[in-house]
Amino acid sequence: MPSNRTEIIRTDAVVLRSTDYGETSRIVNLFTRDHGRLGVMARGARSPKSRFGATLEPMSWIQAVIHMRPGRDLQTLSEASHVEVFSNIGRSLERLSIGVRMIELTGALMHSGQANPVVLQLQVEALRLLDESGGHLANLWPFYALRLAGLLGFSPSFTREDVQGLPQQGGWLGLDAGQVQDHRPAGVQSIQASRLALRAFAICTRATPEVVLHLEMDPGVRAEVNRLVDAFIEFHVEDAFPHRTSRVLGQLSQ
Repeated sequence: MPSNRTEIIRTDAVVLRSTDYGETSRIVNLFTRDHGRLGVMARGARSPKSRFGATLEPMSWIQAVIHMRPGRDLQTLSEASHVEVFSNIGRSLERLSIGVRMIELTGALMHSGQANPVVLQLQVEALRLLDESGGHLANLWPFYALRLAGLLGFSPSFTREDVQGLPQQGGWLGLDAGQVQDHRPAGVQSIQASRLALRAFAICTRATPEVVLHLEMDPGVRAEVNRLVDAFIEFHVEDAFPHRTSRVLGQLSQ
């Protein structure tokens, strides 16, 4: 017979979302190393003398002490402290926008209670790059999204020869396997793109972060790459793919 006793756990986690609750508390969605996505209640988090400080802001990487009881939708967060502070992200609208899209995708694709420490490590490394790097930061969104897809089992499948053999007028990305071809594949949902966009898509899929951050794309090519990435991932995760942040950012840019 399962126990209903409360278990106290300590785990590191990235804060995915934080919502005010009542007059002084917050409901916080965490992606933890040991228990996957987890909802917790942080009582008193909004009070002036809160012991939580800024640890519950989205994109924070924290060490959390959680009181867990089986069958409860919300667990109780009793302590939180920073593992590492990403202080530069909040100082730039560009960094903040990219970071929000990354944690939104993580929250949408990771299951509650299912631990995946490799994905957590990718999330932390991407946030660290976003905080510290001075390169082409916008490239971090396709980099992160495609790396996450790979860890979840649906990385794009193409060869160097496929990409190098693209004609000047461009080619097609097959959404089922992520194949890059110089012609539209029969019987496969696909999306057409320029040669530059498909090559950039391939680089974001396979290259190191250092190479990706130094990749130069004009606004038109970057928009194409983002469209390819979004279409590829949405094809595989269907309704789980989050649109809210991208729509808000699109409205702001207009």
